[in-house]
Amino acid sequence: MVSVPEDLPFQFIREITDDFSEERILGQGSFGVVYRGVTKDGHDVAVKKLKPCLADLGNKQFRNEFDTLTKLSHQNIVKVLGYCYETKKKPFIMLDGSKVFVDEIHAALCFEYLHNGSLQNHLSDEFCELKLDWHMRFKIIKGICEGLKYMHKDLAEPIYHFDLKPDNILLDTDMVPKIADLGLSRIFGQDIIRTTDNPYGTLGYQPPEYIDRGEISGKFDIFSLGAVMIRILSGPLSYPESSDISSSEYIDQVREIWRNKLQETCSSSDSLLEEYCRQVETCTQIALNCLDKESQKRPDIVKITEKAYTGTSLYYM
Repeated sequence: MVSVPEDLPFQFIREITDDFSEERILGQGSFGVVYRGVTKDGHDVAVKKLKPCLADLGNKQFRNEFDTLTKLSHQNIVKVLGYCYETKKKPFIMLDGSKVFVDEIHAALCFEYLHNGSLQNHLSDEFCELKLDWHMRFKIIKGICEGLKYMHKDLAEPIYHFDLKPDNILLDTDMVPKIADLGLSRIFGQDIIRTTDNPYGTLGYQPPEYIDRGEISGKFDIFSLGAVMIRILSGPLSYPESSDISSSEYIDQVREIWRNKLQETCSSSDSLLEEYCRQVETCTQIALNCLDKESQKRPDIVKITEKAYTGTSLYYM
């Protein structure tokens, strides 16, 4: 792991990002811009420079948020390395020509750098031109489930993500998935349900109870997980919400598509072919269960993880 100081001076952040050069931008979203930073000893790190609205949290609250992130220690969660929170005086010219000094807040988080980028970049637009084979996709699905289980069940207080999507799942050099961008996360008590007017999530990954009533709970992440799994499993063959096709018919479609793809690498008599097809079927059923319109009917993340590993049927959970 790259060694960087926990409390990072803003000047250090500027230097390792080449003064926030456009060439160093890795991505950007509603909470800030992510840059590739290079330390003096040649190691890569990811730096998220937060927007001023987030910097206004205040130093104490920002530190508390950072402390929350550093509590997370799991192979499928992106590691936080350090943070920066500095307030500097900046000259400002008033309409009458007088000069005043206002506070300018610089806030940033430093993370481990994942060299294979986001899962989104590896998902093909066309299913017939897959960039990831089934073995790799199954490994990624299991890793995402493990990371979510850690956040929901293995901590003293659960942490919910509220914006789980392929863009926020990063891949290391061994293609191990790591859940990233916990900027929307909040610590809630077990099984709590809240109503909020704040914007959470991304269109296509938001559950109906949030869209219709602004309701958030741990089942928000479960719905998002189902949508992510569908993307991994079937690419553009997204699950139709109309009644034209049943869930069993959809599962059959996805399994047969993968059977045809797998037959290119497995002989018809190869036991691996049937094993992989069972994995496809199980994961597709898990995904559809996660997308249930009624939040309470969505499966628990522990059961999801158990079923994903055993590869057994998941028609009843």
